[in-house]
Amino acid sequence: MARTTETLVGPEPDFDDDMHASILGQLRARQRGANRPGIFNQRDSASIWTGDDDASHRERLAAATGGASEVSSKSNMLAEMYRPPFDIMSKLPWDTARQEGRDNERWLLVNIQDPSIFDCQVLNRDLWKDPGVKDTVKEHFIFLQFGKDDPRAAPYLQYYFQASDVSDNYPHIAIVDPRTGEQMKVWSGPPVIKAADFLMQLHEFLDRYSLKHNVRNPVAKRKPEKKEKSIDAMTEEEMMEMAMRNSLGDGAGQAQKMEDPDDLTRSTEDVKGKGKAADTGDVSMGEAHADPQASVFQSIPADQPHTEPPPDPATTTRIQFRHPSGRVIRRFALSDPVQRIYEWLKADPPLADKAGVEFELNAMGRNLIDSLDISVEEAGLKNGTVMIGYLED
Repeated sequence: MARTTETLVGPEPDFDDDMHASILGQLRARQRGANRPGIFNQRDSASIWTGDDDASHRERLAAATGGASEVSSKSNMLAEMYRPPFDIMSKLPWDTARQEGRDNERWLLVNIQDPSIFDCQVLNRDLWKDPGVKDTVKEHFIFLQFGKDDPRAAPYLQYYFQASDVSDNYPHIAIVDPRTGEQMKVWSGPPVIKAADFLMQLHEFLDRYSLKHNVRNPVAKRKPEKKEKSIDAMTEEEMMEMAMRNSLGDGAGQAQKMEDPDDLTRSTEDVKGKGKAADTGDVSMGEAHADPQASVFQSIPADQPHTEPPPDPATTTRIQFRHPSGRVIRRFALSDPVQRIYEWLKADPPLADKAGVEFELNAMGRNLIDSLDISVEEAGLKNGTVMIGYLED
């Protein structure tokens, strides 16, 4: 009799994360004893996941896991649940991925996984399978996921993640500029970021940074590093102190938790969006009153407060709005015109002292005043971030 298998879209309610971690640990031990790949060593061949019928899907899952998914029904379920996101992963080598990113203006999004750390696998289960995350990654990024022992990860580990053996640095996700090779943003260490928060942060990043040649991105303001004396210049007492610090894991002998480069670029000015290159001749926000667009802004009604539609993933979306004092999130219909956002902000500004003050809305490097008549969905604002910049003399 042919066996069938169900496609699971999330964890069964009978198993919490602690139970999953325990089961996976037992499976890893059993698979090591059998000298065969485990469910976390799934091969990333796209051909494995082509086809639709249940029987061939079960065979492909077994092939991808070296037979580990056939150990039991639980291992089959877990192999499916924690399957890597092959549908959005690039298989390009590092240097080739950088070249493609330069050619197509797409950032490199890198996820390094340690199979022994359960939180890394939670990313496969909860983050990379989220529809909003997947759509954003496909549109704006080249996504590379490697195990820390994968030879293909060597260039990244060597230049960006020397502390890859420190468990506290996992889960590890980063964005790299394909032009300069600069690491632009890092998510490193527990807890596992929620899909909704990650998506918001991706859209915020895309609003603050650009791969366009005529846009100047925020610059990191790094603190001056304290220089250590050379050993030859140290006194005997200083050498003893250094040896004690290192033996206690406090100092150069201890790998530090990674710092997010994006945090070092933030200042009160950054909420107004990306800076323009010096040769663009763009008008600054403070001078925008003289711009013809000001009359368009004045024509938008200021007496149309917003009522959020009932939540429906098929017809509505949540949009994050960042302003000088924080952020606010509101739900809009995907079919709402962009002007509806302006009407809401004019009628009910998030900052009481900004009532009547003219503002600009920027998303993904675009001024939304030019998109008043198109829908929220057509403007690319689904699950997006909008920056509010007030135009004050």
